[in-house]
Amino acid sequence: MTARSRALVVTIALLALLAVAALARELGAREARERIAAALGMDKADRVHIKSITPGSGNQAIVEAQFDAAFRFSTDKQGNWQAVEVRTGDRDWESIELIQTAVRKEKALRTTADLRSIATALEAFRRERGYYVVADTNSALIDNLAPRYLGAVLRLDAWSHEFQYKGSEGGYRLASLGADGKPDTGDEIVFENGQLVKGAGQ
Repeated sequence: MTARSRALVVTIALLALLAVAALARELGAREARERIAAALGMDKADRVHIKSITPGSGNQAIVEAQFDAAFRFSTDKQGNWQAVEVRTGDRDWESIELIQTAVRKEKALRTTADLRSIATALEAFRRERGYYVVADTNSALIDNLAPRYLGAVLRLDAWSHEFQYKGSEGGYRLASLGADGKPDTGDEIVFENGQLVKGAGQ
C-alpha cells in the first residue's frame, strides 16, 4: 500500500468516526419518544407526541413532548380539591407528595454538591495564595475562582437562586437559601471555612 493510499484510508476512517460521533449526538423524534415512554412506564411509545427537539450544549438536548397521564384527586379538610396521585401508562398510582419529597431531596443534594465544589476551590485558592477570596457576592467569588480553581461556573442553586457568599482573608460563609429563597427559614445549606455546618448531609 502506497503512502497516498494509506493516507486515503486514514482519512476515510476519520471521516467515518466523525460521522458516527455526529450521529450519536443527534437525538431523533423516534428515539426520544421511545426513551420517554420507557422512563414513564408506558406500554406504547406512540402515546408520546414529540413537539420539538432542541440541541443543548455538549451531549444534551431539550425535548418538548406531550403525553397522557391520569391524576387522582381528593378533598382536604377544608373541602379543597388536590391532586394526590398520578399514573402514566400502565404503571401503578404514584403519590404526588412522595414525588415532590424526592425532588426536594435531590435538589438539596445537588446544591450541596455544588457548594462543596466551590468550597474545595476556595481551599485550593487559599493554599496557593494564603487567604480566602475577599468578596460580598457570589459573582465576585466565582470570577476569582473560575476557571483556574473551579472548572464550571456555579452561580445558582437547584432552585435557581443565586448562592450567597461573604468572605474575608481568614474565613468565609457560602450558602444556598434553600427552596424558598429566604434567609433564616431553616432550609438553608451552609458551608463555612470548608465545612458543611447546616443542611443536606450534615
